[in-house]
Parts: sequence; structure tokens; C-alpha cells
Amino acid sequence: MKAAVLTSVRHIAIQEVASPTPEADDQVLIRVRTVGICGSEVHAYHGTHPFRKPPAILGHEMAGDVVAVGSAVTRVAVGDRVTVDPHWPCGRCNYCRAGHINLCPAKRVLGTREWPGAFGEYILAPEEAIFRLPDHLSYVQGSLIEPLTIAVHVLRRAGLQAGESIAVLGSGSIGGMLIGVGHALGARPIIAADIRQHCLDAARERMGATHDILLPQQDLVAEVLRITEGAGVDVVCIAADDPWLVSQAVQIAKGHGRIALVALLCTEPLQLMGYELIRKEAQVLGNTMSVTKDVHTALELAATGQVDVEGILTHVLPHYDAQRALELAASKADGAIKVMLTYD
Repeated sequence: MKAAVLTSVRHIAIQEVASPTPEADDQVLIRVRTVGICGSEVHAYHGTHPFRKPPAILGHEMAGDVVAVGSAVTRVAVGDRVTVDPHWPCGRCNYCRAGHINLCPAKRVLGTREWPGAFGEYILAPEEAIFRLPDHLSYVQGSLIEPLTIAVHVLRRAGLQAGESIAVLGSGSIGGMLIGVGHALGARPIIAADIRQHCLDAARERMGATHDILLPQQDLVAEVLRITEGAGVDVVCIAADDPWLVSQAVQIAKGHGRIALVALLCTEPLQLMGYELIRKEAQVLGNTMSVTKDVHTALELAATGQVDVEGILTHVLPHYDAQRALELAASKADGAIKVMLTYD
């Protein structure tokens, strides 16, 4: 099969590689139709991701068709249109038994050396990681379920309630989905902050933001306090890879506020004033990927139109343009937010 392989930092090559072969009776072979490019792929492209390292076939935001199933598979059949939750957990550890598959220490993640991803024409997946797409959702929308799932997971852990306020610092792909889920949950106000106007435009016009702040032209803390009449916000989500935002988040969180770390803040240490966290009794929440119940919620939100998943989509390119696609996703040039590859 053809695959776009990350052969070294900042270099993607289209190569002929062996197609995956089922190795157990609970496995499913899927033909990839669409695959989104996530911030984690951008980190891998730059050589800064903690475990996505070249050489690897990246890609975990995918949708496609089931083409073969193992003898024990009962939930999906050949011809089903599906998306994949990119976890392959052990199923035996304490985390797995408690439903926290995202914390399984032995899990494989789609789009790594251990589990080749959807930048290839076919992937292999365990049945438990596969979810049928509703008939009226396209493959493109199916690829956007995974980033929506991340937003569902983050805001579920942050306990966002209707009528509470939220600020999303970084309104790219994941930030846009956080805004969309916040809107669906009934949050008000919903404040988006970003360094790019086109990301803010999408956040407000498509995803449900009520206010936007362009950085660094506008003062983040002053603007949030102005919008909230000095109160601050209940939930702050950091969806941009800038450690400076953590100290800003502490300042704009209200008493008992929750600060959710979403972006891969892995290049520099975080600096913040501990006294402000203590004084406000604020919480800082780390978040990694999602769990199965988040996938079900995300599918429901997309299928019912409560979140406009295509509101973040800006570019769809053929798979052989993967190098250009990664460059667009990394630079946000040409108005890029979510960039997607297609095998059609």
C-alpha cells in the first residue's frame, strides 16, 4: 500500500509499504478515506513530540470503510463506515478495568511506530476501538470526531456547566472544538483568544464563541476581566503550546476556577504563582486523549448538529500532498486551521 511516512524531522515521503495483516480474531482491517492532521502530528513533524518519532506512519483522526473482520468480531461488518478511537489498551491493568484506557501504561497509540497510522491506505484496529458512523455523517465529519472527543473529555473533567463562563486560549483545531462543546453545554460567555485572526473568526462565526481576543495586540487578562466584569471565568482551557499562557490562565480564573491543560506544553517548564492558585482554590487539570464514553458523546453531538465539526476545517488535500499538508498545519498559512488528507 502507499503511505506518507515521516522519515525524519520535517520530511514526509510517499513510500510503498506492507499492508497491515490481522493477527487476531478480534481485529479489523479498515480502508482509510480521510485523515485529519492534529497538533500531535505537527509536534512529530518538528521532532518535539514525546513518543511520536520517525520513522513512523502518522495519522489518528480517521474515517474509512471496514474491508475485513476477524472471526470474533460482532459489532462491525465489511462495508461499514467507521471511525477509530486511537487507543489500543491492554484491557487488563487497573486503569483499563476502571475505564481509564487513556492511562493504560501498555497501550499503543494510532500513528506511531507501534501502531502505524492513517497516513497509509489501510490500518488495523481492535474491534473495541471502532465506532460506526451515523449514515448522514460524511467521512470528513467522521475524521473530525476524534478531536471533538478530546474536547468532550476535557470539559467533562473540568465539570463545565450551563451558565458558567469559559476562556479558550488557542482557538485552532482543538480550541475550536472546545468552544463548540462549551456552546453545546450552554456556557456563557465563551471567550476565544488566539494570535491569528482567522482562527478567531472561525471560533465566533462557526463554533459559538461570544467574544474574541487577538493576542498580543490586546491584553488577555484585562480583556477577560472586562468581559466578565472583574469576576474572571469558571474554566480556562489552554489549547496552544505556549507556557506563558499558564500564568495568564491563573490570573483570569475566578475562585474555584478550573484550568485545563490541553496542548502539548512539552518544550519549556511552566511558571506560575502558586499563591494565586491557593488564594482562589483553583484546580489545574492535566488531560490526555479521551475514553470510550467521550467517543459516544462526541458522535451524538456531531450527529445532532449540536457542534459544527466542519467549522474548523479549512483544507482537504490528496494524501500524496502530505508534506505540504503538514507544512500548512504547522504554519497556519493560507488561513489553515484543520488540514485533512483524503484517499478518494
